[in-house]
Amino acid sequence: MTDISVIGLGAMGSALARAQLKVGRSVTVWNRTPEKAAALVSEGAIAATTVSEALSASPVTITCVKSHPQTIELLTNAANALPSKTIIELSTGGAEEAENLARLLENAGAKWVLGIINAYPHMIGDGETVLSVVGTDEQWETLGPIIKAMGGSSVHVGDQAGMLAALFAGLFTVRQGFMWGMIYGALAAKKAGIPMQTFSDLVPISMGMMKPYYDYFAATAPQATYDDPPATMRTYAAALEDVLASFEALGARDELPRLFVEMAQKGMDEGLEDKALTAVIDVLADKH
Repeated sequence: MTDISVIGLGAMGSALARAQLKVGRSVTVWNRTPEKAAALVSEGAIAATTVSEALSASPVTITCVKSHPQTIELLTNAANALPSKTIIELSTGGAEEAENLARLLENAGAKWVLGIINAYPHMIGDGETVLSVVGTDEQWETLGPIIKAMGGSSVHVGDQAGMLAALFAGLFTVRQGFMWGMIYGALAAKKAGIPMQTFSDLVPISMGMMKPYYDYFAATAPQATYDDPPATMRTYAAALEDVLASFEALGARDELPRLFVEMAQKGMDEGLEDKALTAVIDVLADKH
């Protein structure tokens, strides 16, 4: 028996296996293309010839393949080895696929933890690397050392399999909001005849407000503490309307700033003009 098995030895899966070897755990590995196991075997891992053999070799198995459906296929074909085992699934997929995987494992008598890796392979094992995982509190307590060997700042975010897809969507939307903000900002600048280089050079200065924006969000949204904000929804709404007016005057496409105005107006319509802008989260959630 080994301490842990790793199924899937691409760049990420190999990094995950090495992180476990580095902290002294014995590791069994399997990959559809056996040659990919050679380097890890030279570093001390044991190669399994089948998925069932890899599952049987350890009480805990990390799966890191293309997607949840691929994991489901592999584990369905090796279901005889699943009872009493624990799977840490680090492949990607949507909420429904995650729930299907969790159901498969539960029906087979296995336990599960699902995670998102917020890092590139070369960052695995670092103290600041984060894996966001879902599973029971008991599983998090038991498997925490294994997970934190791969990402020292890993966090437990809930116990429902479908939560991770929503978390990814939410965090990706934050990043894409910034990207699309730059794109629409560049559009306005271009329409006004401002050189793109000038606009690009000034973006980092505007980014200086990112931390205060986050602090505003963190001080209001988590506990729904929307009273007495440093800037009210009314203040934001007025500024957003000015921005939209500028886009309209330039004849620039204005879908993004118009969305901002419309969302703020929903909060204003609910009588929240003196609350924090983040109060609109609850309004939008109720309007679903």
